[in-house]
Amino acid sequence: MCTVTVASGTPVISVNDNRGFIVRILNWNREKASVPRRLLVDHSYHADDSPVEEKRDPRLFSAWLKDRSVVANLRNMSSLAGQVIKRESTDSGWLVTLFDAAARLVWFTDGRGATQEQTYDELGRQVQTREQQKDGEKRVSRITEYGDKGLEGDNLKGLPVRQYDDSGLQIIHSVALSGATLQISQQFLASDDIAPNWPADDTNRKRLLDSEIYVTSLQADAFANTLTRTDAMGHQQSWRYDISGKVTSQAIKLDGETKQTLLEHISWSAASQVLEEKTSNGITTTYGYEPETQWLSTLAAQRSDNTVLQSLAYRYDNTGNVTSITDNQIATRYYRNQVTDGLKEFSYDALYQLLEATGRENAGNNIMPYSSLPAALTPVPTDNGQYVNYTRTWSWDDSGNLQSQAHTGAGNYTRTMKTETTSNRSVQMNDGGAQASDEINQWFDSNGNLKQLQISASSSSHNMIWDGNNNLQTVVLLCRSATDMTQNDREIYQYSGNRRVRKQTRTLTNASQQLWTVDEVRYLPGLELRQSWQESVEGNNVISIKTSQELHALTGQIGRAGIRILHWESGKPGGIDNNQLRWSLCDNIGSASLELDADGQQMSREEYYPFGGTAVWAARNELEASYKVIRYSGKERDGTGLYYYGYRYYAPWLCRWTAADPGREIDGLNLYRMVRNNPLTLSDSEGLAPTASGGAEKPKLSDKQSQKVDAVYKKMGTGRLWCAKKPQFSCLYAPNSAARVRQISSDNIRALKRRLGKASPEEKAFFERFMRLEFQMIHHTNAHITNPKTLEATFLSRDELINRRMVFDTTHTTDADVVQLANTGFAFFALSVKGIKLQKSNSRFGKNVHVVSMDTAKQKSPYMAEAHMVINNTLKFKERKLSERLVTLLGGDDIARRDARVFSHQVVADDAKDTLFHIDDIHMGLALSILWSIKSAPISERSRQILLGVKGEAQFEQLITTLFRPQILVPVELTV
Repeated sequence: MCTVTVASGTPVISVNDNRGFIVRILNWNREKASVPRRLLVDHSYHADDSPVEEKRDPRLFSAWLKDRSVVANLRNMSSLAGQVIKRESTDSGWLVTLFDAAARLVWFTDGRGATQEQTYDELGRQVQTREQQKDGEKRVSRITEYGDKGLEGDNLKGLPVRQYDDSGLQIIHSVALSGATLQISQQFLASDDIAPNWPADDTNRKRLLDSEIYVTSLQADAFANTLTRTDAMGHQQSWRYDISGKVTSQAIKLDGETKQTLLEHISWSAASQVLEEKTSNGITTTYGYEPETQWLSTLAAQRSDNTVLQSLAYRYDNTGNVTSITDNQIATRYYRNQVTDGLKEFSYDALYQLLEATGRENAGNNIMPYSSLPAALTPVPTDNGQYVNYTRTWSWDDSGNLQSQAHTGAGNYTRTMKTETTSNRSVQMNDGGAQASDEINQWFDSNGNLKQLQISASSSSHNMIWDGNNNLQTVVLLCRSATDMTQNDREIYQYSGNRRVRKQTRTLTNASQQLWTVDEVRYLPGLELRQSWQESVEGNNVISIKTSQELHALTGQIGRAGIRILHWESGKPGGIDNNQLRWSLCDNIGSASLELDADGQQMSREEYYPFGGTAVWAARNELEASYKVIRYSGKERDGTGLYYYGYRYYAPWLCRWTAADPGREIDGLNLYRMVRNNPLTLSDSEGLAPTASGGAEKPKLSDKQSQKVDAVYKKMGTGRLWCAKKPQFSCLYAPNSAARVRQISSDNIRALKRRLGKASPEEKAFFERFMRLEFQMIHHTNAHITNPKTLEATFLSRDELINRRMVFDTTHTTDADVVQLANTGFAFFALSVKGIKLQKSNSRFGKNVHVVSMDTAKQKSPYMAEAHMVINNTLKFKERKLSERLVTLLGGDDIARRDARVFSHQVVADDAKDTLFHIDDIHMGLALSILWSIKSAPISERSRQILLGVKGEAQFEQLITTLFRPQILVPVELTV
């Protein structure tokens, strides 16, 4: 099934206008090499004299060319300050936002009529959120309190320490100097389904809270790595690390029990890839990688008795798409005149969307699947081998919406989807679904949230109810009353931010006695509290409660494997051991394929269709099978059949999300598309945007690395210079987070474009030449920082040098750097055009010079993703010194000297933050900054033409370094 030639001659081309805006992205697609390519155009429109921006995907662009009344996928309207104040999306609806003079969001309303208001204190910190649903009463949904008085000993000064929200109350009790949280507590709401309206006083707030307080305590090292975590029930997990901060072993101690090792050993390659893991149940997992690409090629698990449990081999096409997966451990089986084995094969179109997949499935999977699981074959591993081959094919429209999914195997069926003509909202046509385009919007609310979920072939569906933050609040499992929700079987969810903290399933088991069975999960760090009980309800009063089960499920990640330890406090079923260990061996996207017990024996095997349905399901016994909750992509599968990812819920039988992307257009204009329709190669950890699973990808920050980056930027935000312009707002304008730097960078680029206006032909040509430049980074030091074994150089920030107790030259950092900029958490590099011979081999910072390619740094270090550039000496951000090299570049005569003097008097920036650009924006930021310097300077036309006519790396290097002094700041460290 090799289809590499399908993509031949199908490049991606970006078209920029003379202002630097991308106005077209050209793609070509085809499903077979024998058919002609078809052109797909993503269209963007930016008006010269209007703050309006429009974007169209290929399908709506084609419709717009035929009928100019067809609306755009996205229409943004910006304020004079460059902030989007109104957005109209055909997928997620419209949203109006208002900002105050300090650029803070203060109010918004959306298409459902919901409004939200934000209140800030005198230091510019958010302290209260009020929201109101359409036809509802206004309520205080969140209150944040800060550690301003008497909490210095716990390092909480100025930090948010108490938050009341829709989940209850969270309190941070202590934080380490490194920024790691040392103690946190959670108190849930007393009500499971009534959103709180938080009073102003503590006494009345307590009445809304459950009496139980769950405290989690942690210990951390100087690098913010967690050493121990003691959960709310007294169970403790512990970790050990090597010198580079990678986990080497892991252990757990249940409350009242002895400590036991879980992860005995883990080894890493020079490319920071896991090579081998040994766990306490006698399993050794090994990983192999293609040497040229570092793509995962083999994944094998073997028991201590040499029994092979898993032996996956991955094959890719030239661009990193998975074309086959073979589990060599699976024996060849014969059933119904068919031969089945462990081979799965996949083919793609020219956009790398999955077109066809083959594999094996349970012979009982003979109907079109919806939300239910197939019956488990028992016992595993000696099940009766009732498997057959299947083939699935998918077809997509030009916007990436599923049009049909045809299945041939144990059963033959086709799922047909209908997509609304002016949006990407789609529903299934089969079994009572929408039959016409104008019916589709009835299935969605105004914000693009799915209101009805088709769950079976009997035309039945679940009603879905969403809260004011577009979080799924309730799913009606069985509707008895359209007006009284308390009479319906339902699943209820509560959230803190984007994190689900509580799930409750209510089922009426005896209508005459109003007897309900309630299953509840409370999610805490490393712990799930699962409880089942029966209650009798009379009106709104619970008159009796009987607990039938109380289970502590300890959760964790042991290397690449997931682990759950089931500890029953009461109600343990017969036939299953208390404190049962369940190890999940995963595939390249994290799907739980094999479950093993404490002795390495198989408990269950599950294989998945590409988009997440269960193809093969076999278990040691049905009781153990019923306690498996983590499945496809390493996510929890709810009773609704939906997978919870964090920001969204995913319906595997529809191959799409149930709500529009809360990250908006972070992954394109189709806000419902799942991992770009390439589920073997890409995965999505949170429900926002996909990342590569086993193929080529830029290195990602781990959770601990992300914590370090956050701490570095929070510290930077305390620098006085960032607050100098508007001290009344404290450090509101400061780059106190990586996300804030991205926003500052975006604002700076938008402001520069607005100042420049329409570009002249000379300016356009200059811009196009500049955007083709490649950059390198220069670092001078007297230290020897190259590892003689790996030949890698590690550049550490000042803070990291101190943390590692390394001797270094402290004179490079002035007191002004520490106090005014607070940027001691970064490693510094000068920016240079790639390939340019260095003007000097040493500097005041050292005689050893290191030249690092920007592309190499991005490929090797995860910290580069959150680096940023400052275009000038930030302490003297307004100033530009007279440069003789600029005089030479301008001709060397009196006119050149006068014009160079004009530049030396030019104010580079009005505010320190105006010099900041995110690492992804350095080309655009530098090019626009240079163009604005040239355009705004009263210089001779001759000098203007000389500067706009600069060509070649050497001249560009001379221009950049005479007008600016750009530096790259990498948080924490850089190893290349």
